[in-house]
Amino acid sequence: MNIEYKSLSKGVKKFLRKREITNQQTLERFLSPTYENLRPVDEILKAGIRKVRDSIKKGKKILIWGDEDIDGITSAFIMKLMFKEVSGIAVRHYIPNREKEGYGLSRGGIDRAYKNGVDLIITVDSGTNSIHEVEYLKKKGMNVIITDHHELKERLPRAPILNPKLHSFGYEYLSGAGVAFKFADCMFYEHLGEKTPQWTNKVPEIPVLAFIGTLADKVPLLDENRIIYKEGLKFLKEMDRPPFSLFSDKKNISKALIPLASGRERLTWKLFSALSTEEAEKIYENLKSNYIAWNRSARGEFFAIRNELKKGDMVIFRSNLDYKIASSVTNRLKNYRGLPVFVVYPHGSVIRGEGRSPDGFNLLSALDKVKDLLIDYGGHKLACGFTLEKGKIKEFKERTEPLLRKYKAKKTFDSELKLNEITESLKDLIKKMEPFGNGNPPPVFQISNVNYDKQGNNFFLSNGKLKLILTEVKEMPPPSQKVNAYLEVNGEKTILRRWEWIKE
Repeated sequence: MNIEYKSLSKGVKKFLRKREITNQQTLERFLSPTYENLRPVDEILKAGIRKVRDSIKKGKKILIWGDEDIDGITSAFIMKLMFKEVSGIAVRHYIPNREKEGYGLSRGGIDRAYKNGVDLIITVDSGTNSIHEVEYLKKKGMNVIITDHHELKERLPRAPILNPKLHSFGYEYLSGAGVAFKFADCMFYEHLGEKTPQWTNKVPEIPVLAFIGTLADKVPLLDENRIIYKEGLKFLKEMDRPPFSLFSDKKNISKALIPLASGRERLTWKLFSALSTEEAEKIYENLKSNYIAWNRSARGEFFAIRNELKKGDMVIFRSNLDYKIASSVTNRLKNYRGLPVFVVYPHGSVIRGEGRSPDGFNLLSALDKVKDLLIDYGGHKLACGFTLEKGKIKEFKERTEPLLRKYKAKKTFDSELKLNEITESLKDLIKKMEPFGNGNPPPVFQISNVNYDKQGNNFFLSNGKLKLILTEVKEMPPPSQKVNAYLEVNGEKTILRRWEWIKE
């Protein structure tokens, strides 16, 4: 189905704008999520690639510096596979232990790299806010290239930074693995003259890893993320190589990948490195056992804390919270009340914190206002982490809780349409917009001033001229009364989500 953007109604265009579709080009990229529609790389990324190629030619020792979550691990693995394929170099990698070293570059890790003769560190999924650590490694005579996707602060490290929030080489909301994929894509072309899908067919593990990292990091499934997701999923479904063949025939691949989050660095890395199906299955069963225990702990802690939310607290202190489940617990609390929340807990000589928020609130802006209390902080607008000095918990709570209370949940919808605009063509368009997920939920439309009626087993809306049969009704309105109806249209179903009286 060929769709002309200019022929669409104002209401449909408004709905598409919320998916960052604003013209024919972005519409085609969305509806044809193939590697050919990736954004062109900019000169900044090419300059970073040239620095890497120069290091390779000079025989410099390179280290990939990752992070211990799935996005960080997949990013590091992408880089290692890319270096091996384009230059034959088996580069080393380093995944810091967050419990001992915190997030991003650390002095301890830099010291180990220096002792091992490393000349160049390439970070993945980290480094944008490692200002002092970059200065430290430079004093030791090492160089660094930062590839990351986290939010920017006022000050940045004095080093080449490849972050789509800073430059135009990719979609602003790429995951860390997405940035690594774009880096690899540019490297394959600049070094070997190979474009996608030429090189991805040779190294299908890279698009699969980019898919896993994109899915795990819960970035919006829009623009290039949508391309990386859909193309990577194709490769995964056809994959016959361990360990990815474990997931290729799963009906719910997203669910099957969840246990990887419980492995942290070592076990998840071992899974990706498995050379046989038997080895991969053994590691995956171990990961599933870990996940069951991890999930049980997180659920138990959530039940213990949720009463504090009921009392109205939005900054919660837990004296014995395990850092390994802190992010999961915080996310559960956010989902429970649909409100932004900070959870803080002791960790060694400092206090650590996690923040999670629904759409519509910027946690980093709140932390900006109390940065005098913080040792460091970073992450994303809706999911962040921070370190707080001991003795500052009370003041932190007093100053941030009023900020969190400013959040007001809104009953949102994508746009207002007329009843005659809910057509088969619109349903076909929406069907082509799958998969739905973060940033691209099934659209909800407001249909104003319509009657709700039932005949036999059929529910429908009407305006005196037209009738629209409903597949499902979530909230039953009064029969034959004029209402504003809110319809979810997911390509296959038309669901009445809610309704409201028309205000006279």
